[in-house]
This record gives sequence, C-alpha cells and structure tokens, in this order.
Amino acid sequence: MIKRDYYLNQLIEKRHSSKVKIITGLRRSGKSFLLTKLYRNYLQDSGVKNEQIIVVELDDEKNDKLLLKGELRKYIESIATDDSMQYYIMLDEIQEVEDFVRAVNSLNKHDNYDIYITGSNSKFLSKDINDEFKDRGTEINVRPLSFSEFYESYDGDKRFALQQYLRFGGMPGLFEEKTDQGKIRYLSNLMNNVYVDDIKKNINTNLVDELSATVDALCSITGNLTNPLNMANYLKSEKKIKIDNETISKFFTGIKDAFLFDEAKRYNIKGMSYLNTPSKYYCQDIGLRNVRINFREPNEGFLIENTVFNELKTRGYIVDAGFVERKIKNKLGNWVYAQCEVDFIVRSGSKEYYIQIMDGVPQGKHLNNEYDSLLAVPGSFKKLVVINKPLLSYTNRDGILIISLEEFLLNQNSLDL
Repeated sequence: MIKRDYYLNQLIEKRHSSKVKIITGLRRSGKSFLLTKLYRNYLQDSGVKNEQIIVVELDDEKNDKLLLKGELRKYIESIATDDSMQYYIMLDEIQEVEDFVRAVNSLNKHDNYDIYITGSNSKFLSKDINDEFKDRGTEINVRPLSFSEFYESYDGDKRFALQQYLRFGGMPGLFEEKTDQGKIRYLSNLMNNVYVDDIKKNINTNLVDELSATVDALCSITGNLTNPLNMANYLKSEKKIKIDNETISKFFTGIKDAFLFDEAKRYNIKGMSYLNTPSKYYCQDIGLRNVRINFREPNEGFLIENTVFNELKTRGYIVDAGFVERKIKNKLGNWVYAQCEVDFIVRSGSKEYYIQIMDGVPQGKHLNNEYDSLLAVPGSFKKLVVINKPLLSYTNRDGILIISLEEFLLNQNSLDL
C-alpha cells in the first residue's frame, strides 16, 4: 500500500472542520485511494465505528439513482439519522451528481456531518472550487507521487529507482504495470484519452488537433519561456497550424485548470516584481510529459528541472522563475547590464530560497561563471545548487549548498540543510 502521509495528515488536521474537505487533483493521482482507503483506515484505527463512516462511490452504476437532483441528500439523511452521532460522509466523484454544489452545501448544514468529497474531469476543477464553494470549503490538492513516495514503494533495486522515476514518473497506477510496454500504454492512454479530452470539454472547444499540438509543444519546451503569442507563432512555423494567441490563451487556462501543467511566473529579483512576460510551464508528472514526446529528451537538464519543480510544489512551496540583472563586460570591453537566470525562487511564509539546477559540479574556468546568478542575488537568503550526480552535500566557500538530486528529493528537509 502506497503511503500518502503528507496528504493524509492534511485530512487529519481538517477533521471536524465546519468546512467541506474538497480533494482535487490530476486524474488518477490517488484522490479516491487517499480518502476511501487511507483516511478511512485511519478513522477506524482511531476508534470510529463503521456505521459512522458513509462512503458513496458516485461513479458506480449501482448509485445511478443518487445522481438525480436531491436524491443524494435524501439518501444520506435517511441513513445518518442520529443527531447525537458524529458521521463522516465521503462522496467520491461528486461531479457526477446533478447540482452537486448545492447538494453538498445542504448536507453540510448538519452539525454532526463531517463531509469529504473528491472530484475530477471538466466539471470539477480548481477554479470551480474557488468560485462555487467560496468560504464553505477547504481544498486539498493531491499530486502524483513524489520521488520519496515512489522510492518507499519501489520493489526493485533501489539504485535504479531514480532512473525509473525520471523516465516513467509517479502516477500510482504504474505499480500495477509490470513491463515498460505496459507503463507506456498506461501513460499514453491517460494523456490521449483522458486529460486532453477533459481539457477539451472544460474549455468547450472543437479544436482538438490544435489543443493536442499545444500540449505536445508544452511537453517539448518544458522549462523554456513561452506565452500564448510565442506558442501561436511556434505552431504556425513548426506545425503549420494557424491559430490566434487568444485561443492559445484559452488552451493554457484549460491545461492548468485540469492540473496537467503548472505555471512558474517570471520574477525580477532586484526589482521585486513579477513581469508580464513569458512564463515557464512544467508538467505535473514527468512520465506523462515523457510519453507525450515519445521519451525523446535532447536536454536532460530540463527533465531534472521539471522534477525539482514538482517536488517543490508537492512540498507546498510557491515557486517562481527568477532573474537578476548584473553588470558584465561585453566583447568590446564595455560594461553592460545582463540578465542572469535563477531557475527557481522558492517561498514559504517568511522563508525564501534560490535554487539552480546543474548537471555537474563546475570545475576550472567555469567555476565562477556557473554560480554568477546565485551570487548576484542580494540578501542572505539560502542558496542551493542541485546536481544531477551522486555526491555528499556540502556548503562551498560562497555559502551555497551543493546537493545531489537524489538527496534533494528524498530528504524532506533538504532546503534547510
């Protein structure tokens, strides 16, 4: 059984809250398993009786009658009748129910009902939660397996776990596939027949080929700066697809709302402001991204960058792409301002970190140049370099933590070493 302690603890902390606990996330990321297996087991181990836990799987054909307006509320109220008893109501795939927001809010008026819901597809996305439930719900967003979750459940030679993760990602269903071919088929089916279809329905478009090409392009240019106008120009020049940037903007919104990609906005570190310029986009699961481009990876650095980004988001950090200006001499010997990229600016409350991704430890004449971006960052915030090579972590003479990718991913306190 795959442990999802990070998310389980969030549910435990929100237990008995007056708000509806809303579990969202990418399809097949383990939302239902978290609620109806892990959390249910926790309640039972805590002494909660079976009759206090009501689980309704609304994608099950036997519950079709409960999908009609008003029927779910009537059903729950007919079995949770003791006002002196605490009930735990778990409604899986709630989006199948007609007028589900009103049904859930009506049930939540019972003081002894502790309500938990999961949902997916085009009717139950992040923006819908914010718009419909407002202050009556609290969201728990479940992402694909982090590397530490994957590593703990991996039953092969642990020396190869990271390579497997970087290739196939962390979708929980992969553990049911015993061959590489099976894993590829599983991921391909999710991308082609589930996620793209969900996005198409959510944004109500018939431009399926154009949408698919946009998803392909985002997978191909992961870690590169882009925006709707750039994407429209790219599709026109490379794919011979003519489409306006307003439509591409609509695609981008649907792709993010379906939890398939996250956006990292560009931030001027010294100017302390976001820029209305291209952003970076990262796929929530590296395996889904890889299968979409047929596992072709001309630049492994972007693969590592996507993996580190996902880890930071899983840990609950706000993550931006940064740059800092500094003076350099050009070829003519003149001093000019140049923009130095910082891969990630990471924030949580008052804490702030700056992270650079490198393939190896800089040596010789490249030693100083590779650290220039981090050294140009003002202030005394923590600075890290994540290296895609095995090594023991250490702090260099400039106060920068040098840490291997594997240790960074496995050590939940890696930012504060």
